Amino acid sequence: MRCPRRPGFGLLELLVVVSICALLLGLLLPAVQKVRAAAARTSCQSNLRQVVIAAHNYESTTGQLPPAFRSKGAGVAAPYLQWPLLIASYLELDANKRMADEDFGRSSDPFQPSAHRGAALPLKPFMCPADPRVTVPWDVTFRYSLARPYAVQMTQRLALNSYLGCAGGSAKQRDGVMVSEGGVTLVGIADGTSNTLAFGERPPPTNMLHGWLYVGWGVGGFGALDSVVGVSDLNPFKKGFPEFACGPGPFRYQQPNLNAQPDCAVLQFWSLHDGGANFAFADGSVRFLSYSANNVLPALATRAGGEVAGVPD
Repeated sequence: MRCPRRPGFGLLELLVVVSICALLLGLLLPAVQKVRAAAARTSCQSNLRQVVIAAHNYESTTGQLPPAFRSKGAGVAAPYLQWPLLIASYLELDANKRMADEDFGRSSDPFQPSAHRGAALPLKPFMCPADPRVTVPWDVTFRYSLARPYAVQMTQRLALNSYLGCAGGSAKQRDGVMVSEGGVTLVGIADGTSNTLAFGERPPPTNMLHGWLYVGWGVGGFGALDSVVGVSDLNPFKKGFPEFACGPGPFRYQQPNLNAQPDCAVLQFWSLHDGGANFAFADGSVRFLSYSANNVLPALATRAGGEVAGVPD
């Protein structure tokens, strides 16, 4: 008995099915990418909210907001330890803060005679999901002169930070909320906490020489580009550094051209999200500011400048 012949797909029909599947996939991928981008932006906002609330709790305990860092001097137990580790205990990272205290008790130099253990440990509250680089430590080669009277070249494995404090107009003027040596209080923010920036996004540069999580002193010694950014800062780099070619500044809040001038991205707030970046305000709120907010950013950056500026929607 012969079995009945079953009809199959012809070549033309198969090509039609494949074309339809390819079309559907092409329509689906942008939607998936948009969902992922939106999720990364929301997660990033959640991180910044945790950070600014931790800064509030630090102020409640110590009487002032966390400093960007404190330089080496009498009574400074952990010189150049940056604000992320200073607020770590308020982010359920008590073990990391204790480890830093132990290592600074052993050596006030974070790299010599041996590197502090926390220098290479990424911490989740300081990772923007849009930037996978911050999830792992990196071997960074740099010139170092903190412990010796002459600069030496060394390579250390270091964790990175997606967020920097807002130093105000410039890191040297210290007219913002997050400043070197500290001393700022919520009551002292005369412009209003809801109108004053505290933290914002600034991805680490491609050379990884700035934006370290653990310690930093900044270009010029005020934390600039390491722990804080001033929104109207002039270019602190001298001739011979690639960033010198970026011009004198100040630098606009804008999407940097990472293909033509990747080194210049270190000099401003920006993000890997489309159209702008997330910022935490001193009142604890977090907002996404588009790059069209460039003109009002200087007014939002200072804590007591007396400027009149509304927060853009």
